[in-house]
Amino acid sequence: MKIGLRVSFLKPGKSGEHPFEPALKFASRLGLDGVELCLDPRSPWGDDFGAWSEDLTIEDRRRIVELCRSYGVELASLSSDWAWGYSRYCPKLKHWSRGLEILKEDIKLTADLGGRVLLIHFGVSRAENWDEAKSMLSSLVDVAEAYDVKLGLEGGIWARLGLGGLLELCRMVDEIASDHLGVYEHCYWPRGTMKPHEEIELVGRRIVALHSGRIDLKNVDYEAMFKALKKYYDWYWMFEIDEWSEVEESLNLLRELMRKYW
Repeated sequence: MKIGLRVSFLKPGKSGEHPFEPALKFASRLGLDGVELCLDPRSPWGDDFGAWSEDLTIEDRRRIVELCRSYGVELASLSSDWAWGYSRYCPKLKHWSRGLEILKEDIKLTADLGGRVLLIHFGVSRAENWDEAKSMLSSLVDVAEAYDVKLGLEGGIWARLGLGGLLELCRMVDEIASDHLGVYEHCYWPRGTMKPHEEIELVGRRIVALHSGRIDLKNVDYEAMFKALKKYYDWYWMFEIDEWSEVEESLNLLRELMRKYW
């Protein structure tokens, strides 16, 4: 299993440096296999350092691919993080016509950058009914199939739609029945109600990607988690840790766990 880190465009460390380079340098230094790029135009340093699919030209895309190659870091997946902000202005799913256009551009960008999975969600927006959400997802799947990109819906965020939790998300994936739609697994235990190995068993072969916070030896049974993963999944363990100073400790712990259980 490969190991990666969720990152964003950042303020360049020196003149002439691309805003993606700080993240690639960090990932390369730690010996990570890949990264997940968050797509969000917002930035504490101004819009110049945000990632926004519609603003990235063909040359911009080529440059990102070249940078990943030069640092030996794969761009494994992307994440449509702008959806959080969008949903604040469009709290009902029926108002997401523009949002769907942007998501479809994110799918195309994922393909252009060589990514395999795009994490999608609808932030805090609410759906009026099941068929409304299914119709919107089906339209996204049509584009994902055309560009050979897998869409991953994160269970904890899906629940905000008001259509149920992880079990109902699995049902939605089954009803749409496409190889290009699945579950992006991210267990929130012990804040959530299910332990990681229990969620993985529920999701089963629907899993298309995996997020992890800091390694938590106190609360997580990693032996059981790896046992479940071996049945259904062997791609990226993608860390979602905002403080980079804390990444290396979890990375070392994960590598020890992998030597023991993987």
